[in-house]
Amino acid sequence: MERFRKIAFIIEHSPNKGYYPFERASILASLLNKKASIYVFVKQANNESIEKFITNQLTPIEFESYKELLPTLRSLQLDLIVLDGEDSTIELVKQLNNYCPTILHFDDFGIGAKSSLFHFKALYEDNIEAIEQNEVTGPYFFIGSQLLQSIKQQRLLRTPPLPETNTPPHIAIFFEDGDQTNLTYRTLRHLTQLQIPMQISILLDDSYGHSTEDLSMMALSRKNIKIVRGEKAIEAILVNADCLICNNLYTPYKAAYINVPCITVASNERELKLAFGRENNGFIHIGLGRKMKQSHLQNAVMEFLLHEPIRKRALENQQKIGFDINENLMTDLIIELAHQRYNISSLLQ
Repeated sequence: MERFRKIAFIIEHSPNKGYYPFERASILASLLNKKASIYVFVKQANNESIEKFITNQLTPIEFESYKELLPTLRSLQLDLIVLDGEDSTIELVKQLNNYCPTILHFDDFGIGAKSSLFHFKALYEDNIEAIEQNEVTGPYFFIGSQLLQSIKQQRLLRTPPLPETNTPPHIAIFFEDGDQTNLTYRTLRHLTQLQIPMQISILLDDSYGHSTEDLSMMALSRKNIKIVRGEKAIEAILVNADCLICNNLYTPYKAAYINVPCITVASNERELKLAFGRENNGFIHIGLGRKMKQSHLQNAVMEFLLHEPIRKRALENQQKIGFDINENLMTDLIIELAHQRYNISSLLQ
């Protein structure tokens, strides 16, 4: 009988990527638990990162520095290390390779990823010439959480969406993971100048780092604006949203997963280059947030709300992505790599 392979997930928070890497690692570790010996290490953990694992009944091992972690990795005699979150350095990859033959990177913009055997990228650019030999790119590398699965099912059961209802359209604004450039406020300010009946919900996660005073003032001045915080509140809003406005990182994947018309706004230059949240996948992309013009945002909203063929085509393009196979595909890929079977192209056909 072939032995269980040993796989370690090492996750470190990156302000540029937020907390989805922890969520992805949690889901994968839970799925792989019966197929391999799984270890999860989280660098400089906080409550939000640990919570992602508790959801799947996992207890990660916290560490402060790689100097502290390396002796543990050496003793485990690992078959595969999965790195996610912070961008890696060449020095780190060399250190890890001393104790493990195979390293897999997820969405790593660091130089270290170029020196490893495999790099799986959901956050891919549209420049095909820039793809490295060790990279596999595509939407395969996004997995929906239990929360997203619940929202998706509830959306399928909801009362008929636009244009069948007579209620004002419901627009959700959701810039996750800190919203460093405060596009939440900029987006709301532009929307308040749009003279059509609508409901606006501002979704704030625990990482939102700005004062909410200006948002609260606008919400108090108009009955159709509300601010919501907390997972349950966000879930309720996303179930009933007719349009979502978000950044261009991982949130577009969540929008496509639950099948909601979505407008993407890049928070920074890196997000501007990312190719998923574009028209071919069912989005309206309006470029860099700090250069966002009021008229561009308003026109994008009006396209989704008033033009049924555009909205229908967007939702159909999202549905074609086919997220349902990703769980099995990714676990199969990881097991193959842990067995040092590196011919993975057949699994992606």
